[in-house]
Amino acid sequence: MNSRTCIGVWLGLLCISFSVEAQTTIPSTRHGYLKPGDSLSVELSLQSGDALTWTLWLANASLEAGSSTLIFRSDVDGEIWRKTYNPDAIEAKDEIKISKSARYRLTLRSDGKRGRLADLSAWPKLNSADRQPFPLPEVRRLAEKYSAGDKYTVEFEFLLPDSITYQRLLALDIPRDLVQMWTITSDGDSLAATSKVSRWIGETGQLSFVGGKTKGGSRISLKLDLEMPEDGEGTLHLAPGARPPAWLPNKARMATAHKHDPWGAVIVPPLRVLLDTLAARAPEAPQATYKAQSLRIRGIDTVNVARLTRVFAERDSLAAVRRERLLAASGYDTLFLIGQQAFLPPDMHLAITNSLAGEQVRGKNPAQTNVRWFVESRGGESAKTRLFAWSYDEARIAYKPVPDEWFWDGNVLLLRPTLEIFPAVHSDHPATITLQMRYMLRSRTFEKNGVRYLDKSQRVWGAYLENMTEDTLLLVYHQSRGVERTALSRFTRLPKWVRYSMMVLAVFGLGGVAALFELRRREQKRKRMVAEMDAELEKARQVQLKLLPSGPMTVRGVEVLGLHQSMQSVGGDYYDFFSLDNECVVVCVADVAGHGLHAALLMSNLQATLHAVAQPGRGLTEIVSLLNREMFRRTAPEQFVTMLLCEVCADRKTVTACNAGHNPGYIIRKTGEVIEMDAGGIMLGMMDMWPFIQMEYTIGPGDLIVLYTDGIPEAEIGFEDMFGYERLKYFLSEHQFDRLIDIAQRLFRQVTPKDASAIADDMAIVLMRVTE
Repeated sequence: MNSRTCIGVWLGLLCISFSVEAQTTIPSTRHGYLKPGDSLSVELSLQSGDALTWTLWLANASLEAGSSTLIFRSDVDGEIWRKTYNPDAIEAKDEIKISKSARYRLTLRSDGKRGRLADLSAWPKLNSADRQPFPLPEVRRLAEKYSAGDKYTVEFEFLLPDSITYQRLLALDIPRDLVQMWTITSDGDSLAATSKVSRWIGETGQLSFVGGKTKGGSRISLKLDLEMPEDGEGTLHLAPGARPPAWLPNKARMATAHKHDPWGAVIVPPLRVLLDTLAARAPEAPQATYKAQSLRIRGIDTVNVARLTRVFAERDSLAAVRRERLLAASGYDTLFLIGQQAFLPPDMHLAITNSLAGEQVRGKNPAQTNVRWFVESRGGESAKTRLFAWSYDEARIAYKPVPDEWFWDGNVLLLRPTLEIFPAVHSDHPATITLQMRYMLRSRTFEKNGVRYLDKSQRVWGAYLENMTEDTLLLVYHQSRGVERTALSRFTRLPKWVRYSMMVLAVFGLGGVAALFELRRREQKRKRMVAEMDAELEKARQVQLKLLPSGPMTVRGVEVLGLHQSMQSVGGDYYDFFSLDNECVVVCVADVAGHGLHAALLMSNLQATLHAVAQPGRGLTEIVSLLNREMFRRTAPEQFVTMLLCEVCADRKTVTACNAGHNPGYIIRKTGEVIEMDAGGIMLGMMDMWPFIQMEYTIGPGDLIVLYTDGIPEAEIGFEDMFGYERLKYFLSEHQFDRLIDIAQRLFRQVTPKDASAIADDMAIVLMRVTE
């Protein structure tokens, strides 16, 4: 093994961590973004004798970004100092000696109208002499105020005793064995922390490869992080570990930090610049050989080393293919490169992951993560570009002996990649993408072909900003996630008197709930009955329409047209026209008292009787008398029918009319004169015997004959304003030379208000024009 390889192996062992490398490529570095009206801050709890080191980086910004102010304060002395920086690029660093135990806060604010890139970091140098009991003897509670996106960090640092093997360290269940951390929000939600463990060699420590033991001075640091989903207040809980080992030191140094850094930004150079840089850079050296050597030194058996070496080699091959594709591309490459045990997704600037392996969570909806984002150029101008948003499932499978090295298995979980493309938005109107994250679906471990595997599968959401401009852009984003709340968890955290009151109300409300369900059942039954009745009425309407003339009719010298409109599915208005053997036309308009089904049935009886008694040579008075006698026998005393019956003979230039209590018909002469046809008798069905009379009128070419029902003149066209007979005669005189269908349709539009959901009465009209 050459010296360069040895150095690489040593460095790998000195930086052991529980964090796992992601399959998703994230080529750009995240920076903080100081948004106007917001701030960046870091708050730490420090003891006397500690030191606080801080660094500040501010990118060069436009004048609209204004000046930025860094303020240092404590909860004991208040503001200690402040520094102001102009829009130029700034890199500052300093170390502050702490003389008083307190909580110290560094806050960066801006007074400009535009945001700027900014990174503010602070970390303590702890006084090793000031240590506290560890593991914790009891639960500690810390009340905190927070904003959405804030991160709380609690760090424990302790020295390892001499001659502790690394196998013992790896056997720990971190962090459960050492410490547990969660917070309870003001709404009663319980949020668990994530953990990260770092191990390193102290100034006096040594690493022995023989037996893998440490010697005095080796340190371990345990960090617990909590990310707050929304604004509010909460109580931070720190509890003793579940199974602390006996060899653990009894003291540790504890420090807490609260970081407010809600907005992040990724610098996105023009695609042309990225491709030029990639072409000028030498290809990366294959990693398979180096990783295999690292596995052997760590004591992994040859079978697992051989299995994972094939995975490492395939990753190297896919990386080489990706490089060639990028060099040949002129735009964003959206192709997934998929092998047998590894895959490479398209490049992404931002990635959010959600674990799919673990205990199944029942009774909860999938969690939601909201990503607000916008695009800004370094010059402060909006950019015309696109955001590619990916979502896919990733099977991360690891061998039990090698939990920190993994491969991809398409038989365990399909990728199912989906892609959405969004146009760029400006900072004045940020866009929001809602991610429906899935809860853990599978067990953490499974066995296949006699081999034990760890399942670290995850869902990935990633975004890539395609920059086809010549300007450097910023992809600015803010990530927040909703809190999963169930009714039971809310209820159990309410005060006792509130719970009892709610239970009493629930008991009394059971009767009301039962009544509501019964009312709902009856309402549904009523709706079904109404629907069935509507269906039957629609069938009746189709039958009634078949009883009316199928269309206009032209007989020698006369054009006839009828039009009908019902206020319900079926109605009692009726019109008819048919020719007799003597080349005359019998025309009838009738109105049955009432509306709906009973009126329609009476109308159908009238229609059948009319066709039976209207014979050539029989006068109108005789026909009407026969109809009257039939209606008298078939109807109740309160039911009656009005009718206007006419016989039009163009060859004799006459129209004979008998009006049985109906609205007067009109003859509109071509000179504009209006003649009313109102002679006849009483309504049909009122009396068994009645002497009806008829009148004969002369007609000529161009005359218009109009028969109608009372729904037209009595139609309400305004507040307490009916259309009326005079307005009807005026309308007919104005349009007497129009086409018959145009006259009828315009008249119906005149008498039907535009905002009316239904007409107030049935309407029917028959128009006749003498043509010769």
